[in-house]
Amino acid sequence: MGADLRSNDRAQPVIGLTRLAEINEPVLPPRRVRAIVGAGPRIYYVPGEYLRRRLQGMLGKRFALPPGGARVWWPSLSTCSDPAGHPFVLALDSESQADMLAEFARQFDLSRPLVRREIEVIEDVRRLAEDELSKAREQNRSMEIALSVALTRARQAERALETARPRYTSPEQSP
Repeated sequence: MGADLRSNDRAQPVIGLTRLAEINEPVLPPRRVRAIVGAGPRIYYVPGEYLRRRLQGMLGKRFALPPGGARVWWPSLSTCSDPAGHPFVLALDSESQADMLAEFARQFDLSRPLVRREIEVIEDVRRLAEDELSKAREQNRSMEIALSVALTRARQAERALETARPRYTSPEQSP
């Protein structure tokens, strides 16, 4: 498993399964995981604490395989990798195995390298749009303030003009 994870020419993900404390079998049935990931990826069952600690020593805490879960390690795994790109699904107390399998399938599909790149592009565009929206809102606020000041000045000028303007009287009203 260590050689598979460290391989630079690996083209398939590696799947790691641990066990629940109460039972001595994988947290997810390997045949059901195989149905999700396809025929190519290797699936490893890491049942004991000793093996999990060795794996954590090799990969670091961010990419470890805690008990009661399943992890996907995609190719190009390195210490600089984003852990979100190598998802970990934990068995929750009240969660059924079917729900955990569904979450594993969702995480597996969303973490595919091509999908993650597309998500990153979408996130970059979203952040840019949010920045532009924030700038537009700030500019709108500035324009509202400038308009309010201009209206106040116009009203003041209009009042000043009315008080300074001579009143027109018709010849009939003349004394």
